[in-house]
Amino acid sequence: MNPHLLSLLACPVCKGELRLEEPGRFWLRCAEGHGWEGKPGYPTHAGIPRLLSGAAFGSAEFGTIAAFERQWQRYSGLKRIFGKDPASMGANLVGARMGSRIEADWYGGKTVLDAGCGHGRYLRAFADLGARVVGLDIGRGPEMAKVPLDDPSIDVVQGSVLDAPFRDASFDLVFSDGVIHHTPDAHAAYLELARLVKPGGALYIWVYPQEGALRELVFGTARAITTRLPGVAVRVLSFAAAPLTLFVRSYSGTTFGRATWAECAQVVHDWIAPPLQSHHTWAEVAGWAAEAGLGESEELPIPTGITAWRPA
Repeated sequence: MNPHLLSLLACPVCKGELRLEEPGRFWLRCAEGHGWEGKPGYPTHAGIPRLLSGAAFGSAEFGTIAAFERQWQRYSGLKRIFGKDPASMGANLVGARMGSRIEADWYGGKTVLDAGCGHGRYLRAFADLGARVVGLDIGRGPEMAKVPLDDPSIDVVQGSVLDAPFRDASFDLVFSDGVIHHTPDAHAAYLELARLVKPGGALYIWVYPQEGALRELVFGTARAITTRLPGVAVRVLSFAAAPLTLFVRSYSGTTFGRATWAECAQVVHDWIAPPLQSHHTWAEVAGWAAEAGLGESEELPIPTGITAWRPA
């Protein structure tokens, strides 16, 4: 295992140090004996530490994980995801989209966490900017999306943003784009990710915004049906509904005609498939930042996007 990654990891239950049981056996243990699936320790498989806390998942959590695994198994090979090709992904990580203090040269030598890395394309983009980057995801989506684990500057860990398996103050930037609103408690997820930010570092979050009452009612009613459909039916429905992106604004700007049918279907799938989904205001998220002890909070151009800094 990459020694740099091992220096960042912690038990997701007690946050204690993790040690390799024996060199080469790829089994991680904490002093308290916590572990995965009732075993005293956590395995590493296919180069990925599996650091799930063992907390019981409800049906909505299982359904959400399964929806995203299906999504990245099906759509990860698209040229553009959420309207962005790899170059556009990199452009998203500098300038106004991240706030006034993060430009390309800021990343050199920094350690970054992509919390809820999903399709994994941001991992490559962070690495290209000169950062060491760790992707965290609760499911196997990054593997299905074929994240480049042969790059020494990229690591992936399987774990939850609600029980992040990392030591306090481990990262210069914690980045979580469209993720924590798919957890049972976005507020708790924010506070947990804030724990990981170094003094002088930043937490970037984007969550779905609360919109008008009519839109909330219409989409909430539709999702009450679609989130209960079998995976195959959701995929067919997503393709059938792709032209609706001409009339319904997507947060990524993916629009039928300018994007391919499959690219629009992926955006529809992202909206209608996961059972867990919450909507928030910028003021609400800014309140979470203050509660977490973060200082300067900057409102970003994307609705409910916020970058908050921990005082140095």
